[in-house]
Amino acid sequence: MSLLRNAPSTIFRLILIGTALSSVVPFAREALAGDWPQILGPGRDGQAVDESVSPWTTTPPIKWRVPCGAGYAGVAVSDGKVFLWYRADDQELLDCLSTEDGHLLWQAKFPAVYRGGVDADRGPRCVPLVGGEQVFVYGAAGDLSAVAIADGKTQWSRQLRTDYDAEDGYFGVGSTPLLVGSALIVPVGGSDRSGLVAVNIADGKTRWATVDQEASYASPVTMQIDGQTRVIAVLRLQTVMIDPETGNVLSEFPFGQRGPTVNAATPLVDSEKLFVTASYGVGCRMLDMTSNPPRNLWREGDVISSQYATPVLIDQWLYAITGREDFGTGELLCVRWSDGEVAWRRPDFQTAHLIGVGDRVLAQRVSGQLELFAADPKEFRSLAKTDLPEGTYRALPALSNGTIYCRRNVSPTQGELLAIELD
Repeated sequence: MSLLRNAPSTIFRLILIGTALSSVVPFAREALAGDWPQILGPGRDGQAVDESVSPWTTTPPIKWRVPCGAGYAGVAVSDGKVFLWYRADDQELLDCLSTEDGHLLWQAKFPAVYRGGVDADRGPRCVPLVGGEQVFVYGAAGDLSAVAIADGKTQWSRQLRTDYDAEDGYFGVGSTPLLVGSALIVPVGGSDRSGLVAVNIADGKTRWATVDQEASYASPVTMQIDGQTRVIAVLRLQTVMIDPETGNVLSEFPFGQRGPTVNAATPLVDSEKLFVTASYGVGCRMLDMTSNPPRNLWREGDVISSQYATPVLIDQWLYAITGREDFGTGELLCVRWSDGEVAWRRPDFQTAHLIGVGDRVLAQRVSGQLELFAADPKEFRSLAKTDLPEGTYRALPALSNGTIYCRRNVSPTQGELLAIELD
């Protein structure tokens, strides 16, 4: 069956998670141990810092659960607070919840104007971003807002997609902004060289706009080159490295395919090496970013072709999901970082979001299971498995202080956040 025939009912809804997805982001306030303050954790790389998960022998208990509306945005967790971003009727809502029992501390409300695309869900896709005393949210229609963590008051809002005449694309905004110093780097995909826009965190005013490219569903990351912080952004058809101070493009390379395709997995960084992956015949590339243009270290069309799940890197081995959920080809594999050599494959594993926890990997399957397996390049070893309540789990999970936060969708307008104790 062709991609175009599948698109309205299956393919494109898979990418709405906002990954949408590494280097530690310079926050105004240092993240506390165990915090999960942004997409894919403290380093935007799927690694749970200062966490440990032991194999469970009984079903992990649900500590608390709260209902929510539409959307595929995972939560952020910081300093005893959970930030849940969703849509209810004609509003996008940011709930600040207590990590202890899930009770509502405050709620911020914003008009919801996204009318939807090829997916019935019209909620936000981007994970909230915590920085200092603020939390930033990026709505499905491209409205960016800053909210005070102390009391939930909105400090400023910008209709960025409207300001820069950006189209909704297949299903609206799905790339989570990046905080670098006192600026947010936002994939906007607007006209007149506004593919990326930097705004001040204090007032939301534009610092610079750059790159003539549509936005993708992959989130930007930082890396260090010659002691300087650089931003890597995977866009619709190009990946760029920019100077976050000026927006100047320092290097770029083609990545992506024209037609009904997306780039959705967040790039991975290790020192000066960059790994990118996408499905739809794109494949994966490992590049040396010190060269200009960046130099391929290895490139494969069918080793890792991730439709949207971001791999995790542990001890120089990649643990990754390859294939497409809609085609039933979700496969787990272990690949050597240095050269792309496959150590082992686990067919029919299904599509899952992966979190690195020391020498183990925690997988949340989209179909609704948690599985813990060993990060062992010699063989696949499952350590524990449990079923989650019925639903679809496309939102990215968050792991903080022994609790995993899993968001399930039960309809295009209804969902639920589960806080599950693993420690």
